[in-house]
Amino acid sequence: MPRTIAIMGVCAPERRTYAERTAVALSRPLHLLRYADLRVSHALPLPRPRANDAQTVVDLGTDVDLIHAIAARGGSEVEAVCVVDARHMIGDLLDDAALSASAKPGDTRGDIGARARQAALVLELATRIVWVNWEQVPTPALAVQMALASHLNPAAVVRLSRDPLSDLRSAATHEGEILERAGWVRALNGEHDPYMRDNRVMTLTYEQVRPFHPARLSATLDRLDAGAAGRLVRSAGLCRLASRPGILARWEHVGSAMWIEPLGADDGRMGLGQEIVFTGLDLSAPKLAHLLDHAVLTDEEFAGGPATWLAFADPLPAWPAVESSIPDATD
Repeated sequence: MPRTIAIMGVCAPERRTYAERTAVALSRPLHLLRYADLRVSHALPLPRPRANDAQTVVDLGTDVDLIHAIAARGGSEVEAVCVVDARHMIGDLLDDAALSASAKPGDTRGDIGARARQAALVLELATRIVWVNWEQVPTPALAVQMALASHLNPAAVVRLSRDPLSDLRSAATHEGEILERAGWVRALNGEHDPYMRDNRVMTLTYEQVRPFHPARLSATLDRLDAGAAGRLVRSAGLCRLASRPGILARWEHVGSAMWIEPLGADDGRMGLGQEIVFTGLDLSAPKLAHLLDHAVLTDEEFAGGPATWLAFADPLPAWPAVESSIPDATD
């Protein structure tokens, strides 16, 4: 069993309870990690952990920087367990609430939809995903939840929790980088093969060499959010906006929240156009492709070149200054 077991989840009571049960069952110390990186010993029922025992259980707080927290404790060697409350998994992924009501300006925890983004991330980083309170949910709904989680993280072990020892008994994958577990990354690499499937759950990859017209993209996003192509739950990938030429951007969406943020300026060597993976419920591939194709440049617009693209109406949020991501010959 890996040296560290990290317990994650946006439902704090269920996550904390599961972490405590895991620590007791394994006779290991339980550490609490919160946003301020405050670590305190947690009082556990007997048997008490040995002070020199290096194998720990870590309860990662709801708003913790999960990627850095896991990387600091061994990265891919960490047993990352995502605890899902079956009563509201889909609701968590569609929640437009902030992750922290007290976040200061510039703190992404205060973003609209930040809680949903964290809910998606805990699923994508996990080596195993376990459902609690599943007895209260109809079987068809559970099947959809488990298939959705498997689409978001095809390599993760997914199971209805009985007890922590049973949940940890099955072998999990600890190969590769933790960020490569995400379903959208695997789809872009041609490796998306979910273990659990359901007819309502689908993952689609959209590729297009032309950049988006920003105004039409904004209108398209509104239509997609309204369900014009089905219920989009998660999409992520790479994109380009015609009005911001020479800049590759990260596309990230969860529920009704959307982030398009610059990755760096380049000369096209980081890829052209759009490579975006969409996961959702009851999706229509033709409708999705039609809506997105309508948002890219027409033949006439494309022929005008970057000089004319700069004049396009652009209602999308402004970006900070972007530095080149292509190294100089001397670097």
